Amino acid sequence: MLNLEVVGQGATTKIYRDGNTAIKLYENAPPSEVENEAMRQRFAFDAGLPVPAVFGVRRLGENVTALDMEYINGHPLMRPGMDKDERKSAIHSLIKLQCMVHKVHADGLPKQADCLAWKIENSKYIGKPLIDRLLDLLNRLNDDSDNLCHGDFHPLNVLYNGTKHWIIDWVDATAGSPLADACRTYLIFLEHMKRSAGIYLRVFCKETSVKSEDVLAWLPVIAAARLSENMDDKSRTWLLSLIKE
Repeated sequence: MLNLEVVGQGATTKIYRDGNTAIKLYENAPPSEVENEAMRQRFAFDAGLPVPAVFGVRRLGENVTALDMEYINGHPLMRPGMDKDERKSAIHSLIKLQCMVHKVHADGLPKQADCLAWKIENSKYIGKPLIDRLLDLLNRLNDDSDNLCHGDFHPLNVLYNGTKHWIIDWVDATAGSPLADACRTYLIFLEHMKRSAGIYLRVFCKETSVKSEDVLAWLPVIAAARLSENMDDKSRTWLLSLIKE
């Protein structure tokens, strides 16, 4: 669509580079969705976090909207071929950044519990009795914390340029519980980098002085909310097994 270098791609977006600008292109997404992501990213940037600056949102066609932001010339925090020590070091860096995010109070952002509840209530893959149990669990776990939570904090959403780390992809940022945010990270590790999942959980709990069982208590809720995302049948079946355990 743009005659520019493609530097990234998501399920519904492509990211192009134009000099020092990264252009995140959304097709068939309402401008309000792009504005909401820009708002969340600006919030994190204004809080002093290492986040690319947002330059603006613009329409490029009837069904195409672009988010213009600072281009970061870095690579993902974890990548294939890393040895054991490199992986451990990357996980430690990931957790320090995540704790930095959680120290920010995010009053004014959407509430994490509301976003999770909406995804669970509108799931096509679980029946009403299970939905009701999950919503009850969510209500019991929710303590009305207003910590900034990234919502999809994993090694591919942290870039490293050799001197500095940058946190990207703020579309799911909310005000909520760091335990739920950590559980989402643990779930992503468990799904895609299983041998690092236990390391992540142990180090996060040590760094924050929380109990692993308090993080894992969120697992059925976080797994159920993830069902709203695009995935194959195998991944969906695996998530359902976590919900029903």
